[in-house]
Amino acid sequence: MKIIQIGVGGFGASWLDIVMSSKEWEVVAIVDINEEVLKKSIEKYPSLEGKAYIFLKDCLKKVKADAILNVTPPNFHKETSIIALKEGLHVLVEKPLSDTLKNAEKIVEEAEKYKRKIMVSQNYRYNKIPRTIRKIVDEGEIGKISYCILNFQKGVRFSGFRVEMPFPLLIDMSIHHFDLSRYLLSKEPLSVYAESWNPYWSWFKGDACLNIIFDFQDDVHFNYSGSWVSFGKDTQWAGIWEIYGEKGTIIWDNYGVKKIFEGKEEIIEPIKLEREDRYLSLYEFYRSIVENREPETSGRDNLKSLNMVFKSLESIKKGKKINL
Repeated sequence: MKIIQIGVGGFGASWLDIVMSSKEWEVVAIVDINEEVLKKSIEKYPSLEGKAYIFLKDCLKKVKADAILNVTPPNFHKETSIIALKEGLHVLVEKPLSDTLKNAEKIVEEAEKYKRKIMVSQNYRYNKIPRTIRKIVDEGEIGKISYCILNFQKGVRFSGFRVEMPFPLLIDMSIHHFDLSRYLLSKEPLSVYAESWNPYWSWFKGDACLNIIFDFQDDVHFNYSGSWVSFGKDTQWAGIWEIYGEKGTIIWDNYGVKKIFEGKEEIIEPIKLEREDRYLSLYEFYRSIVENREPETSGRDNLKSLNMVFKSLESIKKGKKINL
């Protein structure tokens, strides 16, 4: 299938490496407002010579494709995705689906209107350990779950739009963890209470730390603690997870995954996957088109994860518990 990638600088550059190596996709054009970024992409991949565009609309007038990969900043997702959908293209978009819930809902609405696939690359769930944990939970190995704790700590020196955001961790990153919570627990959230702050040493303008409590279906509770300005402690990007059930506990940390029963630890061998991470999310996008089905992380499903973000923001601003 033929795909156009819009946004090839920064994180987009690593995405371009993935798509260019794909057996299922042919990159027929790249789009970016930064001409220097386009030049660097062509230097790395000479086959893209003559296939670079500044504006998506100009590209679509000249290039025929099946889909676009949207790696633009979140505030451009609505405009660029809808332009592509109206031209009959399927859309795979980097998280978050959009910068506001209203804009995200509009994208989903337009995708359904034009009968095109809209998928969000929630790549964290497309890895072997989350797939393994979900299997353990589904098979009832630790019994009925009561609560889950996630600790995320990173001291990340970003440049660009993230540094200027009012709630950088919550708006740009936490959806990965929130989407994982829905996936790992196999339940939906019902309410949230959240607070945020910015340590005096923070290099972000907005609040870079969070404490959040979600109440899920079946009386399951999810405690989330996160920071993008931590010193010393450094968790993996997925964070450190502890899932507590009536028969035992699942721990997923920087070293792997294990189960604990009556004080005895059992290291769990993750299931094998032929592809992982963004390679698997890109393949899932392809398969959903070929099989004409809804992608696992479709726009419609992803609204539930995105709603967790914006309801958390509402809770922070109002200082009270908010129903989802």
